[in-house]
Amino acid sequence: MSPEPESAFEIMQRLKGIVDIPSGTSDEVVWSIAKNYQKIRLKAKDPSLVQAAKKIAIRAIIDRTLHQLGPTKMPMVRKRVEYAPGEEGEIDVSGTLDNIHSLREINPKDIILERKELKHIACVLMIDASLSMTGEKLAMATSSIAVLAHRLKGIEYGVVLFENRANVIKKMDAEADLEKLIGDLLDLNAMGYTNIEEGLRAGINELEKAKTTDRIGIIVTDGNYTMGHDPRQTASLFPKLHVIMTTGLDAREDICSGMAQRGKGKMYEIKNYEEMPGVLYSIIKTFHLRLHQRGGMREK
Repeated sequence: MSPEPESAFEIMQRLKGIVDIPSGTSDEVVWSIAKNYQKIRLKAKDPSLVQAAKKIAIRAIIDRTLHQLGPTKMPMVRKRVEYAPGEEGEIDVSGTLDNIHSLREINPKDIILERKELKHIACVLMIDASLSMTGEKLAMATSSIAVLAHRLKGIEYGVVLFENRANVIKKMDAEADLEKLIGDLLDLNAMGYTNIEEGLRAGINELEKAKTTDRIGIIVTDGNYTMGHDPRQTASLFPKLHVIMTTGLDAREDICSGMAQRGKGKMYEIKNYEEMPGVLYSIIKTFHLRLHQRGGMREK
């Protein structure tokens, strides 16, 4: 039999003298391990301790994302279709009566069914992975879109990290193991340069692989690019681009608001990454609602 996994408190005891994990409730200890995982990975000499801390950190980030999201629900679209054997839906009485020209001759095709469907959308999330970004922040942002896609269904998504160059860590047309994705992000070493233009170009390339034509880009950055060209022009390539600006001393609001304007979207500000799940959900839900008001599902 394999040994029972260690609890957060047992890990905390083993980490004494390596990193300072303050005592508290179980949830507080777990989240503190997640926030300090980068230090644990660099300072702890025992690989089994690092692995145990990593498992706790992954679960903590997923749980934190779920807690911050709260209940989630997307609007459904009503679709009318002609009756056919095996077709699901409720009879649309008004539509059916409009089709019936004679009570003596009723064609099955005159019967109109109505059903609710979820609109499919595609979203690419581009995350600034430069020096100010630590593992749990990247993981929290990625976990947000992955958990939303799992909960809400109907969302194709891709994830791009960028610093001096862009790296597609979740392709639009590929399945992803959320725990592995978060684990890889926790082990990522952030770089010092920021090429926002490169991140945007990688994002638009992924978005073009989507099956649906209802597409949206979301970029998370402070706008302070140190490599590449001014990203505002590249932002105009997106059908819709929203910008989530991380506030701080180096934040460039002019760049962030300019990208949102060129991308026909909005700029949102967050002070910490725990706000990320709620902001992402708000963006995607608003996008869904506007598609619902416009009506019709456009698939390739």
